[in-house]
Amino acid sequence: METIFNFFKYIIDLGVSVMMPIIITLLGIIFGKKISVSFKAGLTVGIGFIGINVMAGVMMNAITPVTEALVERYNFSLTATDIGWGIGSSIAWGTPVVPFVFIAIIATNILMIMFNLTKTMDVDIWNFWQPMFIASALYLTTGNMILAVLSAVINMAIIFKLADWTQKDVEEVLGLEGISLPALQTTGWAVLGYPMNWLLDRIPGINKINWSTENVQKRLGIFGEPMMMGLIIGVLLSAVAGMPISEILTTGVTLAASLVLIPRMVSLLMDGLIVISEAAQEFMSKRFEGREIYIGLDAALGIGHPFVLSLGLLMIPITLILAFILPGNKVLPLADLTALPFYMIFAILPSKGNLFRGIITGIFIATITLYVAGFAAPIMTNIAADIGYQVPGDVQQITSLAVGTQWYSWIVYYVLSLFG
Repeated sequence: METIFNFFKYIIDLGVSVMMPIIITLLGIIFGKKISVSFKAGLTVGIGFIGINVMAGVMMNAITPVTEALVERYNFSLTATDIGWGIGSSIAWGTPVVPFVFIAIIATNILMIMFNLTKTMDVDIWNFWQPMFIASALYLTTGNMILAVLSAVINMAIIFKLADWTQKDVEEVLGLEGISLPALQTTGWAVLGYPMNWLLDRIPGINKINWSTENVQKRLGIFGEPMMMGLIIGVLLSAVAGMPISEILTTGVTLAASLVLIPRMVSLLMDGLIVISEAAQEFMSKRFEGREIYIGLDAALGIGHPFVLSLGLLMIPITLILAFILPGNKVLPLADLTALPFYMIFAILPSKGNLFRGIITGIFIATITLYVAGFAAPIMTNIAADIGYQVPGDVQQITSLAVGTQWYSWIVYYVLSLFG
């Protein structure tokens, strides 16, 4: 068991840009493609991920000072500090539940595919940290490893089904052919996004409002293009934060570049994935007539669309305002504000890109996220202490918006904890 875990941990520690080419190459060979074709597809995927990560890093480096300036300028004072998904994932990967949960997730996915309970083949190993975090919280609370592993099985079984259910929209709207997004913090919100869109569709007047990418571009001309939207959002956010002119302009141009270049990096990555997706379909059709398989990948692919990225950026000031005015909220959003595009994909995808509906649904998502992140704060603080993470002296509790976005997994946590 330990040898298997150490092997996978070694691969994961190489980073997604190295891990994914290895996985994609192996999958290509398993599905009957030549080694050369599989390796080229894997390398293309790796290059695409590097491009996405570089541009996402550039965007986050530009927007982080803006969010910090907003917090400082408007005197947000809350007790649970958002330290970001990066530290949250590191905490999850450092607990005793990891090897058991890791194997349980893979086994769950294989069994569900074998018995035709899912079409999603999840190769997004890095994001296993999401069910691992809840499993770690449950183990810390109950001391019961079986309950901890069971929570991961339940959470991932649900997300595999949601990934299947939403795949056609992911393909049609985001252009991700044969790809599904089995991430708790992203696709879990489909449960809210689709009913909200259904409801808004039945409210007179509201159902006529359509701020789609096409409509915005048509009405605004050049100012509706992705690069101009990025420029305008960047300039407005940094101006409201009271930043110097030079930083306002730099932020605007950087976000403009992000809205142009991230979709191009996603397109490059898709060139490699299509090879494996088609091979998987051929492989399954020979062995299971009529079966269809989706490749489950990181939601980073989803933020490449301009309306997703635009909504995520617009939700930064809205989330900060919500943190200040929501009664009983104790979470200070900070590090994960730049990750809001990941959490907002299913705020806007059900309406096929209607930014107006995306903002309304996004407000509900942000509200729930803040409250759940507040609930998780003492648990995350205790887990961090258990594995030796040093909480900064001026911080009472730590949390993460990413942990808050895993909303239904906390329901599973609460129910199973009753048996512990």
